[in-house]
Amino acid sequence: MDYIKRNYFPLFLLISILIIGFSFNNLSLWDQDEAAYAGFAKKMIETDNWLIPDYMWSFIHRKTPLHFWNIALSYQIFGMNEFSVRFPSTVSVIATYLMIYFWGGRLFGKKTSLIAAAVLSTTLFVPSLGKISVTDATLLMYTTLSAFSILQVLANKSWKAVFLFWTAFALALLTKGPPIIIFTSIFIGILFLLHPKRLNLLRLHPWFFLPLAVAPLIVWGYLASQSDGGKFIDWMIDWYILKRINGSVLGQTGAPGLHLLFTFVFFIPYFMFFPKALWNAISGIWKNKGEQFLLGAWFIAGWLIWEFSPSKLPAYTVAAQIPLAILIARVVVEFLETNTRPNNWMVGIHFILISSVSIGLVVASYFFEMDMILKSSFIALAILMIIGGVVFFINLRSKYFIHILVGVNLIFQFGLWVLLMPQIDNYKNSTKLVGHYIENNSIKGTSVVIGNVTGHPPSLVYYTSFWSNDISENQDLESLDTYYSSNNPVVLILTYEQSQFLLEKYPNIKIESFISFFVDRKGKAGYYVVINDAAKSEYWLSNF
Repeated sequence: MDYIKRNYFPLFLLISILIIGFSFNNLSLWDQDEAAYAGFAKKMIETDNWLIPDYMWSFIHRKTPLHFWNIALSYQIFGMNEFSVRFPSTVSVIATYLMIYFWGGRLFGKKTSLIAAAVLSTTLFVPSLGKISVTDATLLMYTTLSAFSILQVLANKSWKAVFLFWTAFALALLTKGPPIIIFTSIFIGILFLLHPKRLNLLRLHPWFFLPLAVAPLIVWGYLASQSDGGKFIDWMIDWYILKRINGSVLGQTGAPGLHLLFTFVFFIPYFMFFPKALWNAISGIWKNKGEQFLLGAWFIAGWLIWEFSPSKLPAYTVAAQIPLAILIARVVVEFLETNTRPNNWMVGIHFILISSVSIGLVVASYFFEMDMILKSSFIALAILMIIGGVVFFINLRSKYFIHILVGVNLIFQFGLWVLLMPQIDNYKNSTKLVGHYIENNSIKGTSVVIGNVTGHPPSLVYYTSFWSNDISENQDLESLDTYYSSNNPVVLILTYEQSQFLLEKYPNIKIESFISFFVDRKGKAGYYVVINDAAKSEYWLSNF
């Protein structure tokens, strides 16, 4: 491990993570959650209402407000743009990696913590949380901070760790509510029941600190209830707690075991270590053996209960990926220190899985209607991954084999987020193009009437709202005709059928089309934009 001791590998890893994390964060917003969160923060600034998130077509995306406050703060620093929307999530994910490296180093050793940070930063899910502005990146950071704090309190009753735990707990509550309660209750419960130093956890003094930690959420909830008579809080309790206990929402359901399958898929880049690490996590509970027990308890707390919830989303169990990455790193360190390697059949399956992912990239490029440049990029990345896999297996006996494996997986991350995503963005950015077209071809403040309400994407509202504060929806053909013929400046965003209705009546009408793929459903998003004469700058120049 001389390479690690010279600190070249940590520096190389950090630079790679920063480049991947912050590159091309100005691409168009994803249509649903991300755009809704961006809209919440934008409206909070514009209306000075920081209590209740509110935005057109974003009703189901409302949550506790910390993530939206973070985006609003980012807006104030970097301006209202996509980079600002994603900045808090990117920072949260990178902070999680750094916590694993520095704090994990104190608890589990520097070699293990460095490899764990490298592993997590090159899996197939957690890095995406830093590239898409959802609440889960912020929640993961606070959950990880709370878990490390618990372990520190257990080890030496550190008062600093006590304060860090309750701070992380309070902020996680403001980020997404119940998940932090579920995670910490199970984690502390397992440790208190089975760990020999269980009494150290009394230093957390929940009878004193818990009311203080919950107080910010209660204050916000009280003020929010005062502003709308309690409607939003009642809805939150029903949507995020009661409906998820009694069933699934939005069809996001599955059988027990689905979350474990998700986790397996996300850790395919390190599959050859995955089974042993998973076994160590689960067996560590009943063996009650040192670090293995601590990490096993952490993994169980972040994973098991969600298998029995009827509502399923991959992000629910992301907290369990932190200890799993550390457990994988411990397996790697064991191989390095004993100069052994995984069984040949495990290595073979690993290569087959990596090759399958690479081939899947190529198949995906042909499944969708992509140009040859993008298809060629997919093929090039797939070839690079297969070549990288061959190089790794040739060097499997080398003492630098883990560095080579991490390097191959970093190439995949770089290829996906830095090379492919800017090209893929051209296939999902129709709502952003609509906004730019309206801005460049109509007078500011023009009313926008949306006739195409398919999917109700908040991104369409978000991008048009930079040019107009008067946005409404109307699908009635006669009403759309009235809007177009009006002397008031109006922009219509229509379906193909609606645009053809106007074209038949006004043969000289100009219709601009913007078509891309839906990202949350099958089919394409086709927007046909019509600007009436009153909204064109030439009209005002000639009449006033």
